[in-house]
Amino acid sequence: MTQIEAGSKAWIPSRAAEFLCRQTQRLVRSRILTPAECQRIYDFFGVRPDYPEWRKFLVPLLSLLGLLSLVAGAVFFVAWNWANMPKMAKFALAELLIVALAVVVWWRWYDGLARSALLAAGLSFGALFALYGQIYQTGADSWELFRAWLFVFLPLALIARQNSLWFCSWLLANLTFQLYYATVSMSLLDSAAFDGLDYFPATALCSYLIVQILCLVTREVLALRTLKHNPQSWLASRWFSRVMAGFLLLMLTSIVAGNISGWSYGNHHPFITALWLVVLLAGYLFYRYRHPDLCMLTLGTVSLAAVGCVLIMQMFDSSYDVGGLFMLGCLMALWLAGCGALMLYWRRKLYERQPVEVSSTEIALLAEQLRQHNLLNQTQIEEIQQYDHSSHLPWYLRLTLGIGGWVAAMIILLLLILVLYVVGLLNDPNAATVIIPSLLLAFVAGGLLRVQGVSKHHIGLAWVIAATCGLCFGFYILFEPGWEMSFLVGSLCSLPVLALMALAMPDRTFRFMAITALTFFLILSGNLLAGMYLPPAASFWAVSALVAAIVIFWLWIIREQINLKATSWADAVSPFLWGIPSGLILQCFSGINSSLLFDFFWQPAGYFTLSQGTGAGIAAGLILGCLYQTGVKKTPSAMLYLAAAVLCGAAAFYVPGIGLGLWLLLMARYQGSQGILAASGCFVALYIIDWYYFLGVSLLHKSLLMFVTGVVLLALAFAAKKLIPACKEQTYANR
Repeated sequence: MTQIEAGSKAWIPSRAAEFLCRQTQRLVRSRILTPAECQRIYDFFGVRPDYPEWRKFLVPLLSLLGLLSLVAGAVFFVAWNWANMPKMAKFALAELLIVALAVVVWWRWYDGLARSALLAAGLSFGALFALYGQIYQTGADSWELFRAWLFVFLPLALIARQNSLWFCSWLLANLTFQLYYATVSMSLLDSAAFDGLDYFPATALCSYLIVQILCLVTREVLALRTLKHNPQSWLASRWFSRVMAGFLLLMLTSIVAGNISGWSYGNHHPFITALWLVVLLAGYLFYRYRHPDLCMLTLGTVSLAAVGCVLIMQMFDSSYDVGGLFMLGCLMALWLAGCGALMLYWRRKLYERQPVEVSSTEIALLAEQLRQHNLLNQTQIEEIQQYDHSSHLPWYLRLTLGIGGWVAAMIILLLLILVLYVVGLLNDPNAATVIIPSLLLAFVAGGLLRVQGVSKHHIGLAWVIAATCGLCFGFYILFEPGWEMSFLVGSLCSLPVLALMALAMPDRTFRFMAITALTFFLILSGNLLAGMYLPPAASFWAVSALVAAIVIFWLWIIREQINLKATSWADAVSPFLWGIPSGLILQCFSGINSSLLFDFFWQPAGYFTLSQGTGAGIAAGLILGCLYQTGVKKTPSAMLYLAAAVLCGAAAFYVPGIGLGLWLLLMARYQGSQGILAASGCFVALYIIDWYYFLGVSLLHKSLLMFVTGVVLLALAFAAKKLIPACKEQTYANR
């Protein structure tokens, strides 16, 4: 088997290669492997890409983004009411894009560009159908538009055999069904408003849910057959099945919660409750024993936890005394802890001493290749094989436990408030009333986090979150006893608390959360201080310099992360590596919704200039950091990094989130991580949607902007294909 088959995909390394590189970092931390040797392993797997790897990644990525931008521009152009243009000219413009995309598909059928063009062509038909209804005023309802669009996507999905096209078909089918019954409900005056699934007819709702179950079952049967004969097939991918299961459980959970609580305004559906129980039981038997899948079990446990919390709340619905609230909090905390323990138990039993969703055979093959190239010796390979992977949690389980930790932390704070109320300390509250109990919580959390065991760590995570929130609030009261809601004081008080707690608590998840919040509040506090004491121009430059310094520090960590793994600061590398961009992401989103924050925080001074300062700082930080790497370090592919920094910086100067999102996509490839790539893509999509919704320009200007962006991205893809060399000169290559 070749290195291509064993270790990588055409555009990004495989999960096995990514996992094995993480294990070599552990060897660096244990001083079994030197950073230089680890770097050579990264080069061997293409995790640290050189020019050919960047070419294989950038060309399809830029092509896909460019084509989607053109489709979005076409949609906005159709949505704009251009009354002065002749009808045939309108149709010609809409159809011209589809024809051009069809030519690309025919011309490059076996290329990745054709797959992206086929998806873009399917999306473009939606704009064409909307245009037809807009011009001729057919009187058709919206569900008929989506039905016609579905009839286009289905043959495309059958021909192309892509998960993305099948996902769009599945999504359109759901929209068609729900919009149809929304229209029927309104036309028959069955309800004054269509608020959700509660207003579906009982027979239609049950049939809809059963069809969803049958679709999931069909998909899983095909996936099982494919795994036996062709594990690399598109049907073997798991993300689409998990999206379908998550959507199904979301609907079932909301209906069952409404049945239990009585919060819904529609009819109760006892049959749905029985169906939910059957789905959970069948899913447990299938994904626990027949086809083990920890993500599916996690989704089912989350549904069970949500319904259980609603049931517990309903048990104490009429009890408003202190004892009832205390029992409610204790039972919910115990229930959440039990659900978390169940998920960790399944993690240990399903993948005991093995990584999750990574082929052990492929890892062994890659390790043998490393040994043959003298990159690892037998002792180092045995050290990797003997490592207990039960403490390593996949991202979805870590995310679920993190959210559960926040919920449990709020319950702990509620219980603390009840205790303080009972003993009478809330009659005359002061800073000591909050700070001293929070310190006790922090002491307990520190003890739990230093004890061996994943479950104890996540219990400690809830305690440390509660302690941190309590300390931040306590110090706020200490410096602002009048409770005047000065957000500047609150953000300044949180900075030392977050920094000290991140240093004191040995938990990577909490440190990630603390550094994310620390980055956000540091920029926000700096902006508020600059707005109060500096002229507007000086305030802008001060905030830009602060953001640029943070970005440069982040780029330094990215560049030196392997070397830092061999130092005493190894535990801080990952939290800083992901916490800083997460804080910048929050800052970018807050810049879009600044008017909401303006109302919520009662006119924070200087907030409206923060988005501009953030964008300029991101641009300056990226360019200066890459200039240093080009001129001083002279690392491989440095000129490509500089060109990417200039382009991303130019985008960030005008729209901070888009420039940052594009850089995160490049960082995902530099890290060789498919998970980071997916998360970065979701951030870019959500940010663009949010930004365009609040963008105060006409649809015509939006469409022109998207057209120009699409053309630029396609031009960059063409330039990358022509200018970046396709041949690799390094000794070790896996392409």
